[in-house]
Amino acid sequence: MDNDAAKKIVLEEFFREKIRTALTQQKINISEDVEFYLVHILTHFSRSDNLFNKGEDGHVEYRALALKFYDSVFAPTQGERFKHLKSLADTALYHAGVFYEGLYNKVVDVGYYINMGGGAYQSLANLSTGSHKSMANMFYELSVKFSVLVEILNMCCEKAEVRTDRDLLKLLDRYIKTGSLKAKEILEEEGLLPGSLLAAQTVQ
Repeated sequence: MDNDAAKKIVLEEFFREKIRTALTQQKINISEDVEFYLVHILTHFSRSDNLFNKGEDGHVEYRALALKFYDSVFAPTQGERFKHLKSLADTALYHAGVFYEGLYNKVVDVGYYINMGGGAYQSLANLSTGSHKSMANMFYELSVKFSVLVEILNMCCEKAEVRTDRDLLKLLDRYIKTGSLKAKEILEEEGLLPGSLLAAQTVQ
């Protein structure tokens, strides 16, 4: 076994344990296929070059989600459309989860990534229906649970929290958008979770 293959196995086991721990803490159930897929996403994007596209001229660039969506709409074949949608969805899930804090209070915030990524996975489910039922089911689950999976990836990669006022505002935003049980627990400890907001989240 070469070094790259060995590193990949170690990374997969590391991320699998992180994901299972986060799922237990959040009291979330997902299928084995989705768990495997999350491990794949974290392992794949752990190589920074996988975050970028290489153009025909050999130059490396980061392709924004809107451009990935454009590529999928105008793809000449269904296979190409599938490839572009998968790239869009996987990139959106990884960025929203791993870089959640950096998206706080930005013009393009985590909600944009959730909408784009969730929609792309739904399109992938539709494209897979009929010929690949198990794949269609997996993409559908990724779509409907997208915001929850964002929280799971965030928990896998988060650092020790420093509870400044700004951090607490970020936690409130995170709780509203993903329903994070961990964020809820911290906000309740700090006395910053209004009962009316809690009730609204429970209804959702």
